[in-house]
Amino acid sequence: MKFSTKAFRAQSVCLIAMTASLALGVSACTPSSAQSEGQDDAAEAVQLGISDDDYSLDKLIEAAKKEGPLTVSDSTGKIKDIAKNFTSEYGIETTGVKMKAGDAQEVAIRESEASNIKTDVFILSDAPAAQSALIERGITSTWTPPDLADTIPPEYQDPQVITTDVLAWGYNTDIYGDECPIDNLWALTDEEWKSHVVMEDPTIKAAILYWVNQMAEHDDDAMAEAYEDYFGDALSTGEDSASAEWLKRLALNKPLLVKSGGDSAESAGAPGQTEAFMGLMSTAKFRENEDSGYKLGLCKHIAPYSAIGYTKVGLIANGTKSPNAAKLFLHYMLTEDGIMPQVEDGKFSSNPDVPSDPSEPSGIADIWDEVYLPDRATLDNDFNALPEWIDFWTINNHK
Repeated sequence: MKFSTKAFRAQSVCLIAMTASLALGVSACTPSSAQSEGQDDAAEAVQLGISDDDYSLDKLIEAAKKEGPLTVSDSTGKIKDIAKNFTSEYGIETTGVKMKAGDAQEVAIRESEASNIKTDVFILSDAPAAQSALIERGITSTWTPPDLADTIPPEYQDPQVITTDVLAWGYNTDIYGDECPIDNLWALTDEEWKSHVVMEDPTIKAAILYWVNQMAEHDDDAMAEAYEDYFGDALSTGEDSASAEWLKRLALNKPLLVKSGGDSAESAGAPGQTEAFMGLMSTAKFRENEDSGYKLGLCKHIAPYSAIGYTKVGLIANGTKSPNAAKLFLHYMLTEDGIMPQVEDGKFSSNPDVPSDPSEPSGIADIWDEVYLPDRATLDNDFNALPEWIDFWTINNHK
């Protein structure tokens, strides 16, 4: 991408400066088992809790029970249930706090800067920021339990992925029945759907723009082919990629931007509607069909992809007074007992031994091969390109 980033960089310079200064002052940094290439020199390896060299789960449990209390955060309210279950399982007082990814990053930075760690574990839905803004700057650490290292695929270990979450397209079945009204993402750029697409603001929900960057870097041919399939002609664009052209057209089509996936779900799925909306939302929102009487249907077989997958990573705050309890909590989140409250919402554990839930309300497991999964080797690229994509979206959306 080659366009101005001046406006966004003016807003983010304080965060960049703060994290840069923290990299020089944080004493507890990433353990050797979780170092990433390109880490700042300040983030030298230190040991959090018991050593991995003579690790056993029993030893970790024994050490963890001498610590606490523990505060853990995630972007879903289910973290409160998981924290309660963890407390019941191990007797370690644990409090779960629902916190959006951007807020969690700010908390991690500020608590580190003040040397006053109150949040011990972050389950962060912004994996590129976790890598570039927190781990590489020595603010947090990532850790893979040695007893699960041979089970969890290597590509999910650095940083350690807890779940893959999914943003899916939903529609109103009262209006369209069993068939999604679109089968191609380019349809959303047509006049028919002008101001009738509902989604979280991409300048806030970074996963959307990370996906566009991933498509532009790794799968742009698929977006170009989808264009030709839909319009009947090869794409001609002055943008750097077909993915950028799609994003521009979507922005120009004035989607309704909301603050949460819950708002998208309500707009698309509330009963009694006569005006149709397409909504982009977490698979968790499909539970509102039962809880709130919504009429949400999952869109399937959309070219080039029906849904967006993004990874949530587990981070330990460097400087925590309860490093072993923090590690035990991450271990718990990587087990079926620990993560099940989120699996029930259509999230997928990085541990392949944890099955999906057949009663999950969206049915996303049936089209798992239609979910776009990010190339985690380019997290840094996603993070670095984000300001440009935000600028690009904002310019076009305000035309």
